[in-house]
Amino acid sequence: MRRDNDNKNPRRSVPDVFNWALVRRAMRAAEEGVYCWNIETGDIYYTEQCIRMMGLPVREYAPNIFTEPELTIHEEDRSYFANEVQRYLDRQTSAPLRLEVRLLNLRSRGWRWIRVNGLLEKGSDKKPLQLVGVWVDITRRKMADMHAMEDRDLFRNLINHLPDNIYYKNRESRFVMANEATARKMGVRTPSDLIGRKDTHFFSDDTTEIARQEELEIMRTGRPITNRIHKESWKGGHSSWCKLSKFPWYASDGTVKGIVGISSDVTELVETQQRYRRMAEQLDQRNRALEKEINLARQIQFALQSQRIPPREWQSEDGTLRRQAQFHHIYSPCAGVAGDCFEVFPVGESGVGMLICDVMGHGVQAALIASMLRGLLEQFASLANTPALFLSNLNRQLWGIFDRANLTMFTTACYVYFDLQSRRLTITTAGHPAPIILGADGVAFQPLMRRSPALGLLEHSAYRESDIALEPGMKLMLFTDGLPEARNREGDEMGAQRILDYLQQSTPQNIKEMLDFALAGMHSFTQSPEQDDDICLVGVEFTEEIL
Repeated sequence: MRRDNDNKNPRRSVPDVFNWALVRRAMRAAEEGVYCWNIETGDIYYTEQCIRMMGLPVREYAPNIFTEPELTIHEEDRSYFANEVQRYLDRQTSAPLRLEVRLLNLRSRGWRWIRVNGLLEKGSDKKPLQLVGVWVDITRRKMADMHAMEDRDLFRNLINHLPDNIYYKNRESRFVMANEATARKMGVRTPSDLIGRKDTHFFSDDTTEIARQEELEIMRTGRPITNRIHKESWKGGHSSWCKLSKFPWYASDGTVKGIVGISSDVTELVETQQRYRRMAEQLDQRNRALEKEINLARQIQFALQSQRIPPREWQSEDGTLRRQAQFHHIYSPCAGVAGDCFEVFPVGESGVGMLICDVMGHGVQAALIASMLRGLLEQFASLANTPALFLSNLNRQLWGIFDRANLTMFTTACYVYFDLQSRRLTITTAGHPAPIILGADGVAFQPLMRRSPALGLLEHSAYRESDIALEPGMKLMLFTDGLPEARNREGDEMGAQRILDYLQQSTPQNIKEMLDFALAGMHSFTQSPEQDDDICLVGVEFTEEIL
């Protein structure tokens, strides 16, 4: 606090009307700073609290905020401050001056908010003599208000950009706040147009009564409604559907002020589900009829497929040597009709052709193409002893059919031709795995084959042949990809190598055991009796006997 004889700073001289000695202690105890501005002389007096708010030592020169606002008042508040002070002086009202501005701390160069209160004292000529008042540091409160306002702005900005309908209702179920999505739903211009209104302004009596009763129950029990699908009947007769959540709205003292509601329009979804449900019922009826037809087709497909393949035998002219081929097969569609097929047919006096195919996809379409393949085989029976030429002609015929039907289809195939007299065994593949051969010594292997395009993809595809010596005791197994591509619970495929290892370890004694062991090995690997794909296995075993 400055004294009257402080000549170093005449701007802080103390008016005679103040007895500062009497109030010094009381002023030091107060948080507010007191000032006195002599309007006639321009001098101003500050208490210590004012000086400290400006960041100055107690006896330091301090600028007059009323006449030199550019030194202490924030530039954004400066014009407002000067205009309000001048307006107050011009009015000469008995009401006090109250302003809130940002004050510069001259030491830290930071800003603090202060409230400037003042009361004007006039002379006998009614002219302003001095302005006396206090400064109150309101920085904490102001920052809290600004943060709260920012939070409110953020909250309002958030809910107004959300597509969901968000609203607050009081205990009478009147709207007290809503976002723009709710206003659009209710057909009003702005969210403010909803304030004070009830559901009766928009919905039918039944919908309004249901909403009111559930809101009363929420406020009474505190139990919310969460994600309930709710039908809304509007005034005017139309209806809509929403996914609705409501929960209690509590005041700071724990009392219930009303409810908070969040809803989203699911009319299109519900109506789509209803249409799908009707369609599903119709499809179910059609599926039951189709299932009967598929079962009939399955029975026909099994009837067309060979049930038993007779053995093939050759004997030398002098009757001293006999060679024989014993066959076995396993045909196991995963469901309904299958796209896997096979044929074993005699060729000439001592030859045999073995074909296995796997048509792309499953179901009726694949089964029809598989059946069509059997019909095409008869056209190329004369080429059965030349495997590469046999597959090339079969490919061209399939390609032409698919091209005319504008279908993108294909089938993989493996064709094996062997002649018991010449002991010739020739293998050709079309995008299909090579057969597994189990030698008389118990070693299982898969011949290396150049992969060629599947049948039906390209009109002019070339196929290569691989010759293997036909040995007594040799077993050969053709298979479709349902066997090597079977997966276990970890998603790993069985693969051809595991089949080879399993067959070598199990040492099958005949061709039936070889196929049975291969299928058992797959189920052991998958740990499931089920299968995810069609499986077709065709095997042959060669024997030779000296008579």
